[in-house]
Amino acid sequence: MKQQLETVLRDIPVPDSVHARMEQGLRRTKRKHRLPQLILAASLLIGLLQYDRIESWIQPPIDQSTASMIPGLVYQKAIYLQSDTTIAEETEFQLRGQKLGVSQNTWIEGAEAVNVKQSFESNLENYTIYVVKGYDPAIRLLAVGQEDGAEIVRVLDRSTFRPDYFQQLHLQQTILRANYQTFSTWESTSSEPISAGSRLRQLFAELSKAVPLRESDLAADVVEYQNDTDLRILNVTMADGVTNQFRLIREGYVYYEPLDLYFAVNGPVFDDVWEQLNQ
Repeated sequence: MKQQLETVLRDIPVPDSVHARMEQGLRRTKRKHRLPQLILAASLLIGLLQYDRIESWIQPPIDQSTASMIPGLVYQKAIYLQSDTTIAEETEFQLRGQKLGVSQNTWIEGAEAVNVKQSFESNLENYTIYVVKGYDPAIRLLAVGQEDGAEIVRVLDRSTFRPDYFQQLHLQQTILRANYQTFSTWESTSSEPISAGSRLRQLFAELSKAVPLRESDLAADVVEYQNDTDLRILNVTMADGVTNQFRLIREGYVYYEPLDLYFAVNGPVFDDVWEQLNQ
């Protein structure tokens, strides 16, 4: 795996000082809930990842294989990743739009690099890729395949930010329900409901105007949040059946996993929602 990354890095047309920072990142230890480095390296190869995020790179476990990587796909020279975005079973078929192609399982151990010039390269075996009806395919895709005889549906979100990213997620539509988890209940099915009213819509309106923060500008306790006091995992199901997940961090920060970025949404709107998440 490390050899694959070093091959990618040698081909990235950036200054030597940046290469040094990338290579230094290969030696870092893995942090919980971070993205696999192979996929991050592919993003860098096409200039889609900010250099100030390289310092957060981390070394995958020695025994990590393709099967343990986050499911991902290349489409039109962009990387899409599966996170905790889901689609309700009863609306999934209705949201299948135009068929775009079939994924090629080429992200395998021993491969030299991810070919970002070839769409549908992936670590997904023979998944059919669709447009999600109502969503810009430059932001979100739908992958449908078979694993162990069962149909699997995966939502793939683009992993690079653009100014209208959150507007394209249609967060201002009607919210059907919302719930949250703490760090200690994150890996379970346990959650607490909260009101799906105007406070959440206002929070999303502010998020849609926010710009990414540099991780280097964040306090260490924000990046390394590890307790129930500082972190809430917010799951919001929209009218179309899509459930989006956001991580809210004390003091007014929102982390969105597909982008691996933090946003500042402080002020009364965040405080009101945070209060609901602590009742």
